[in-house]
Amino acid sequence: MKGDAQPLIKFFDGADKRFIIPLYQRNYDWKEENCEQLFQDLMKLHGSNRKSHFFGSIVSSIQSGTEDRFIIDGQQRITTVSLILIAMVNAHKEGLIMANDARLVSKIFRCYLVDEFQDNERKVKLKPIKKDMQAFDALLYKPKEQYIKESNVTRNYDFFYNKITSVGLTLDELFETIKKLEVINIRLDEDDDPQLIFESLNSTGLDLSEADKIRNYLLMSLAPAEQDDLYTRFWNPIEEFTKYDPSSFVRDYLTMKQGKIGRIDKIYFIFKEYAETANIDRATLLEDMHHYAKIYSQVDNAKVGTDKLNRKLNQLRTLDSTIAYPFFMAFFDYATKVGLPETEIYQVLDVIEAYWARRIICNLPSNALNKVFATLHRDVLNHVNRSSDETSPSYIDVLKYVLLKKGRSSVFPSDEEVKGDFKTRQVYKMPVNARMFILERMENQDNNERHDVVKELTEKNITIEHIMPQTLSDKWKATLGEDWERIHEQYLHTMANLTLTGYNSQYSNLTFIEKRDMEKGFKDSAFRLNNSVKSCEQWTETELKARQKELQNVFMRLWPMPTTSFEPLSREAESASLDDEDYEFTGKKLQAYMLHGVRYTVNTWKEMLIQVCGHILIEKRSTIEWLCANEKCSFSATPEEWRRELAPGMYVWTDNSTATKINILHGMFEECNIPASELVFEFRSDQEGEDEE
Repeated sequence: MKGDAQPLIKFFDGADKRFIIPLYQRNYDWKEENCEQLFQDLMKLHGSNRKSHFFGSIVSSIQSGTEDRFIIDGQQRITTVSLILIAMVNAHKEGLIMANDARLVSKIFRCYLVDEFQDNERKVKLKPIKKDMQAFDALLYKPKEQYIKESNVTRNYDFFYNKITSVGLTLDELFETIKKLEVINIRLDEDDDPQLIFESLNSTGLDLSEADKIRNYLLMSLAPAEQDDLYTRFWNPIEEFTKYDPSSFVRDYLTMKQGKIGRIDKIYFIFKEYAETANIDRATLLEDMHHYAKIYSQVDNAKVGTDKLNRKLNQLRTLDSTIAYPFFMAFFDYATKVGLPETEIYQVLDVIEAYWARRIICNLPSNALNKVFATLHRDVLNHVNRSSDETSPSYIDVLKYVLLKKGRSSVFPSDEEVKGDFKTRQVYKMPVNARMFILERMENQDNNERHDVVKELTEKNITIEHIMPQTLSDKWKATLGEDWERIHEQYLHTMANLTLTGYNSQYSNLTFIEKRDMEKGFKDSAFRLNNSVKSCEQWTETELKARQKELQNVFMRLWPMPTTSFEPLSREAESASLDDEDYEFTGKKLQAYMLHGVRYTVNTWKEMLIQVCGHILIEKRSTIEWLCANEKCSFSATPEEWRRELAPGMYVWTDNSTATKINILHGMFEECNIPASELVFEFRSDQEGEDEE
């Protein structure tokens, strides 16, 4: 095995050389986001003084007696750069890009794309696997009408073609930039086993984590002394604050800054875009990250202030409270800066807890909270800062207002909803952390003498007990009466029938009196949840209803419905974003939409759909062409009376319901890799039925 660094274009060059993709390799599958990233890197490379840009490694083996290379690793990058070169050649032929060197087009075609002296009928240098090869060859030799539009090869070619013809660079400038792409060229000897090498590269290697990439991005371009200083002062403490999981912290940091949630496996690119858009120098950015990482650690360890505050936050930590970290980081930073009183900080945590607990008992989706907590602090400050100094509301009053006006999947459940669902909620079937949270709080309430229910349950020193057992004996059936089946099904896993116990669960099928009077039974129990059970002489529907009412009162006292006197200065227009999954769009009348932060006024849903598709066509033309060619997401290349033309050969179905339009947008945004949160709808107040036209 031999390897050295060299320009990628040198790897392409050479007579009698072909690049063969072995059949065991996957199809060409780079997504548009990968192509977008490469093109952005090329543009930055063009505008810089850098002499090279590392583009990974290429591992190949030479076929005996030839110059042909079997590509073991690197086929995606080789194919992608080949597509760029083809797009450059074709764009020049069509007069859409200029070349200062008249011979350059011929050189690119003859030296890097084909081998005209090849004995075989097919003279193209790159030999993808069969399905990709047909689409690839069409780009070189056939007219556009015969391109295989449904192929990912064609889709990415179209992407680069559109970029190249609109970026304003000459063929020479583009080629000089591509020449700066550098690879490690690893050539296997005849004794090397390509399959073992392939397995080693793709199975046993450790990929860089998102945090590793972020650290390298922040530090690698700096002078060694500055690298060492910033690493010691900021990055290393960030790793310590985050328990050596800075990737999760950076995602929450970006969510707090941007108000939208990024995929954890894409955090590096999201961070890079944020850093470059904000144009913050590395030292300032690292210092800010270090500041919030410290708060992140305080939240994560429930050490934000007094014992009372810490206990309240620790109660929330029983839940999967990491989804609230973007809010907590922003809020505790704000509370410190403005000197918020401890009483108000406690009230804020109390309301958050009530919101969460009520949603749990009403079985509302927890994933809806991600978006709530991503923007909650910003939403509160928008109202606080908008008010005049004389009427400046308190943070807690505005927080209550913001949460109480939530609807659909983000709603703050009312007393009536809580009381109704408390009777039927299958507490025993809740996620473990939610079940422990409810039981711990119901047991300890606000008493100073507390049982560490979560710890004891986790260590299995105590268990959750069904007073009426999961499997009924004949004695239990007789006690419950003729309606025992309904009673058992209705109450078994509800709060009315659950308690905490320290006795061995093997006795759980005993009669109620035996379970009450046995050693460590209900009569001996120190748990407050057993107080009313101790005095019962039997366990029937009468007792279940009584305990249900008792515990419901405890729940309502622990987590009351908040009230607020705050009212905004002006009435706000109702709005919802495309990623509000449970929002009912049907029946709403549009007055505007916002895309990428820019507001556009419209009168109908159809008008909005056509406009949004037009915006995305400009932004992601190759993807829209691919959708039309493949008849995906209600797009088509065929005209029909119910379709609206977006561009020649591209149509979208528009004569349909609001729900269908929303589905079309979802599909388009997903295919184009655009977050659904980027599209926000603003509604008119006069909602009198659906307005499609």
